[in-house]
Amino acid sequence: MKITRIIKYNLLRLFRLKSGPHQVASGVTIGFIPSWFPTFGLGPILSVGMARFLKANTVSALVGGVLGTFIWPLLFFLNYKVGSLLLDRNTKVDELDEVEYIDAIEHTYTGIVSSHSSGFIFLTGAMCNIVISSIAIYIMVYIMFKTYRVRILNRIR
Repeated sequence: MKITRIIKYNLLRLFRLKSGPHQVASGVTIGFIPSWFPTFGLGPILSVGMARFLKANTVSALVGGVLGTFIWPLLFFLNYKVGSLLLDRNTKVDELDEVEYIDAIEHTYTGIVSSHSSGFIFLTGAMCNIVISSIAIYIMVYIMFKTYRVRILNRIR
């Protein structure tokens, strides 16, 4: 299956949901949160679980989780950069090509254990990025659903 067809299919599923704009926007926002952490590919499953727990739309949470899965190197890079900016420390990651999944897992663990490590930089950046991205994603999806739902559905078909 081509990637454009998969995206189109998921967008159709998302915009055909019977839930209100708040439920859908909450689901996408909650679904995107695990993408900021190394979750061993379990991000979409965690997204659905979190959505059920918080009573958000599970289909939109799955879409948010899958969208974040494709861009994890960029998200991890942003975690390192924002964390080093906030804590005024240097980081070992200077370019997007230097982001490694295994290193992020190790840094996450050491960030929990020690506040003087690159893992603490990673976790600090992740927390800040989660807050900012959650607000932005919620507002964008809410406005799209509230105002442009019918137009987008007609254009996608």
